Formats: sequence, structure tokens, C-alpha cells
Amino acid sequence: MTWIQRIKQLVVASYLLACATSFAQDTAPIRIFVGFVPGGTTDIVARMLAEELRQELGRAVLVENKPGVSGRLAAEALKNAPADGSAYMFAPDSWAVFPTLLVPEAALRYNYFEDMAPVARVISYPLGLYASKSAGVKNVQEVIAQAKARPESAMYASAGTGGISELLGLLLTRSFGVKLTTVPFKGAADVKAALLGGQVPLGIMAPADILRYTDDKIVAIGFMSSKRWSVAPQIPTLAEQGFNVTQGDAFMGLWASSRTPKAQRQLMENAVRKILGKPEFHERLIQKTLEPSFAGAAELDQQVRQLIMFWGPILKEAGGKH
Repeated sequence: MTWIQRIKQLVVASYLLACATSFAQDTAPIRIFVGFVPGGTTDIVARMLAEELRQELGRAVLVENKPGVSGRLAAEALKNAPADGSAYMFAPDSWAVFPTLLVPEAALRYNYFEDMAPVARVISYPLGLYASKSAGVKNVQEVIAQAKARPESAMYASAGTGGISELLGLLLTRSFGVKLTTVPFKGAADVKAALLGGQVPLGIMAPADILRYTDDKIVAIGFMSSKRWSVAPQIPTLAEQGFNVTQGDAFMGLWASSRTPKAQRQLMENAVRKILGKPEFHERLIQKTLEPSFAGAAELDQQVRQLIMFWGPILKEAGGKH
């Protein structure tokens, strides 16, 4: 065999290996990490999205739950996953904001700005304050009166330590003028179970997790938003009741590792845009008390940065990392 033939063989072998690698990447299952237990809004929407992505991309799409510490375990899994377009994270905005502001980098094990890349926003919703029917309260004034009369029972459930629901509770404490103690759980499904079972009197949750129980077991005290929510306009805001806590407007979206090639991230962004443009998918979300709200990577990135700038001074005053 001449050296020219040998070179030709090596070139062909390299080309076949590249094709095989590309094919493996294009057909390998896509994993979507979720940082909360199954059954909550994050998990439900991730699975709805995964179902549509299977059809849109022609690939298997798997949801992997990695609950704990307000989404940080899922973020670590994303950082350490292959950066070939086969791994993403579906999460609420809070996972990007509060660990960045509250947790020292050595303990966090990732840097949001260096290791993560926004892909697309999927839904928006207002967080609200809800009460178990057994608590016997119907509005903010009654919540405050009960907290003053029985301070030992002035507790609210949150979906994890250091997340948005816990920190909104700090704002409620300031606004209400009474101490509310957080009881952290691993996710919204656990918060819902605790509220329905009367284990805690109050909880801060996304509407899709709890609104369907407001006829008999749960009382919606009010949304923490600047205006009434069009999906459930019958529920008042806390501002209407005289308490200006309007920082509960939230959203959920998709993130990738920053090492994932931009072309792969753009492919996923385009797929999500197309899915959210489908009337039937839009209607499925509305039926689950969810509001479709697509935004591309650039807008999602801007939203997160604005939230970090907003919450930074508040948490600094409260004794946070920054």
C-alpha cells in the first residue's frame, strides 16, 4: 500500500467517523432536566413540551427529575451533561436568579452567566398566596389577624429553600407587618399535598398547581401581581387588598449548557416557537391554567438579568450573599 493510498484510507475513515458521530448526536435521546418532584407545574409543562418536541424533532425526548435545593441539582446535571444538543433544563426563572444571588460560587458548583445559556421562554403566570380551607381565612386581613392571634401557626409552604416562593414570603412579612415562617418542600407537588392535607395553613404557589381545588379545599387569597390575571380574572391581587406585593409575576423556560453549539440552541428555540404557535397546544396549556408566552433566547436572557438586578439590593438588605 502506497502512502497516498494510506492517506486516502485515513481521510475516508475520518469522514465515516464524523458522519457516525453526527448521526449519533442527531438521533440520541434529548434529556430535559427538571429540578422538582413529578406532578408540579414545572414537571407537567416539561412533559407536555417533551411530547411535542418528539414530533417536531423526530427524536426521543426524556424528562429527568432531579429535585432538590430549588433547581440547583438539575442545573449541576445540565452543566455536566454532554454539550451536544442532547441536554436541556426546563425551569422557572427563580432557579437562575436566587442561587446566583444567595449561594457562594464554591457551593453552587456552577456559574449561571458562564455555564448556562437561555433558549426560550415557554409560559408566564402569577404566583399567589393560598390557604387551606381548614385555616379558616378568606383574605389578607384575616391572614394577618390569625397570625397575630396565633403566631406559632403563622407558616407558609414554599417549593424549596432559597427559591422565589420563600423569598416572596419575606416580602409578605414586611408588607403584612407579621412574621411568617417558611416551611420548605422539594417542589410544588409536595406543597400542594401539604395544603390539601391541612399540614400548613398557607402556601405560595403557581396557579396551575392549585386553582382547581379552590372550590372546596383551598382558598385563593390573592395573586402577587400588578394586575388581575386574564386566565383567572375572578381572583384579586394582594395590591387590591391594600398590600403592594407585586413581584410574583413569573415564567418558565428552557436552558442549555453554554457549551452547547449555538446552532443546536437555535434549533431548539425554533422548535419551541413553532410548538407554542400551534392552536391546539395553546389550548392545552390554557386548560391547565397556564398562559403560553414564547420569547427567544435574547429576551429570556434580558428578563433574567433584570430580575437579578431587582432582587440583588433586596437580598443584600436582608443579609444575602451580595
